[in-house]
Amino acid sequence: MAGLRVSSEIGTLRRVVLHTPGPEIEAMTPKEAEDDLYNDIIPLAAVRAEYDVLKAFLGTVAEARELVELLAESLAGRGDRFEFLTALSGLCPIKGRIEELMAMAPAALARAVIEGLPAEPGSLAARAGPRGFSMRPLPNAYFMRDSAAVVRDRLVSSATAFDVRLIESIITRFVFGHHPDFLAKGLLVDGPRERNRFVTIEGGDILVLSPTVLAVGVSERTTADAVERLAIEAARSFGEPMTVFAVLLPKERYCIHLDMVFTAIDRDAALVYAPLVTGPRRARALRVDAGRDGSARISEEEGLLQGLWGAGIDLEPIACGGGDPLHQEREQWWSGANSFAFAPGKIVMYSCNVRTLEALSEHGFEVKGAREFLARPAGGGPGSPLGVEGYGRLAVTFDGIELARGGGGARCMTLPVEREELD
Repeated sequence: MAGLRVSSEIGTLRRVVLHTPGPEIEAMTPKEAEDDLYNDIIPLAAVRAEYDVLKAFLGTVAEARELVELLAESLAGRGDRFEFLTALSGLCPIKGRIEELMAMAPAALARAVIEGLPAEPGSLAARAGPRGFSMRPLPNAYFMRDSAAVVRDRLVSSATAFDVRLIESIITRFVFGHHPDFLAKGLLVDGPRERNRFVTIEGGDILVLSPTVLAVGVSERTTADAVERLAIEAARSFGEPMTVFAVLLPKERYCIHLDMVFTAIDRDAALVYAPLVTGPRRARALRVDAGRDGSARISEEEGLLQGLWGAGIDLEPIACGGGDPLHQEREQWWSGANSFAFAPGKIVMYSCNVRTLEALSEHGFEVKGAREFLARPAGGGPGSPLGVEGYGRLAVTFDGIELARGGGGARCMTLPVEREELD
């Protein structure tokens, strides 16, 4: 049985979990978009055209698995289905429909959980309006990063800040607790169980910078109590001291998670939104040194990069949007700092952030479109385009302006579960 293994943000990617956007994307009205945490409604056909390129490219560099398939495989046993539905019944009005749902094929049940289950015909919910659901669609499910995070061989099951996202955490917690090829060794946080008004945490705020160093955003989605809880539990679980840098972010829509303003892209480089990471009014960073005895010592740092340097991680900042404050702000809104590393110095990101790509180019990154690699003949050969292994630093781009309207970038849409260890 294969487990989980992620001890850095940039180790060569081996396995990643994705969710291709489906009918759940178009199950919201403009009035419902804000409640569903969207910046705007988005058309499925356009979103799929963009997303399919990301998925196809990642499939050339790693094993890319679909969440709905993993969920269906995890639901194969009758006892597993009952356990899962029992967990869902705490959030959804399905107690009277358990027998019906138990009789569904695992693949159909998995799709219904994500795409939505209309209210039972004849019920008050169904008669009250045309949009009554026993299980509401999950339009945010393609942002795989939010519902979980893998730290070494253990899982952080997110305690989501908003009710609309909590079912996603139940799904990923179940998959990583039942699928034989994706078993977590344990839970660092059991989000659906531990969530309360003081404890919320989401995967987009958690960056694994080394086996013993994390950076975690304290944001509108993640609380300080949850970050300290994670630091202490990680030290206990791994049996060694852990250092966590808590970055105090503004509670505003543009920086809902730390990975919207900071992502590691190489052994010695990070893509950053300068005003919050390197500027004179940069976000405060607190260092939490947690011991395996449950202790936690907290100290203030000059900033995230300065704190990381003191922990032996020296990252040169590359500014999202380049040096112009106008373009920094615009491209950060389009998730320009939200890149995803599939190997040291090799990232994938949106093509619309042209000033960010120019800044990366100035720092030695070759900029290539994902379609160039997808068009490469199998096995290469004389005169064929280079594969990703033929480059040093590399930024692979794909169109994503419609995806960005959903509120996230390449890192938001990917959940890595296995990476190679760094040398």
